[in-house]
Amino acid sequence: MLCRHQLTGQFKTKLASRQNPVLYVVFNLLFHGSRSLLALPLCQRRQILADTLHPLDSSRVILSEGIVGAGTVLFEQVVRQGHEGVMAKHLSSCYLPGRRSSSWLKIKPTEILPCVIIGYIPSRNGFRSLLVATQREGSLRYVGEVGVGLTRREWAELARRLPGKTRPEPIVPCPKKAVWLEPRMYCRVRSLGWTHSGRLRGASLAGLIEC
Repeated sequence: MLCRHQLTGQFKTKLASRQNPVLYVVFNLLFHGSRSLLALPLCQRRQILADTLHPLDSSRVILSEGIVGAGTVLFEQVVRQGHEGVMAKHLSSCYLPGRRSSSWLKIKPTEILPCVIIGYIPSRNGFRSLLVATQREGSLRYVGEVGVGLTRREWAELARRLPGKTRPEPIVPCPKKAVWLEPRMYCRVRSLGWTHSGRLRGASLAGLIEC
């Protein structure tokens, strides 16, 4: 099947439109004609959307189906399929443009890994971020840069301890320019999984590990 991503040539684009046609997936309706639907509950907006789509060609424009209840089961299935997560929405919620709401939650899978701190990116206030490594596919590998997750007190304490543990080269290959550390300090890193290049996605510090 011909992939549509970044196609520019007219011939390839036409061929892709036959082999892999575009589907427009819709999940919400904010206006219907000149009428604003923002204040209506989500369940009513979706019903109006479904009624609007009914006379259209459903092979090109389709409604994103939702599931009421059984959220845990759906989440587990989505994660197994390699997707980023799910959106949980309260059926009675109205639409709040540009505002966050506890009625709409993006739920992603997270895992916490033990990591060794192999270096840091310095800054005027001590350091900007840490470079960490962990066991992956049978060996210790650099897996990412982490710059959030600690309290101010923990950050200040770590900045005080880092300079006394330096070494000239990283203990594992790392593409960053940094101050390198002896592998004596460990931490827990929370992430949203792995990138294709073997890096932690959405990494944040979940605490230090005292040895």
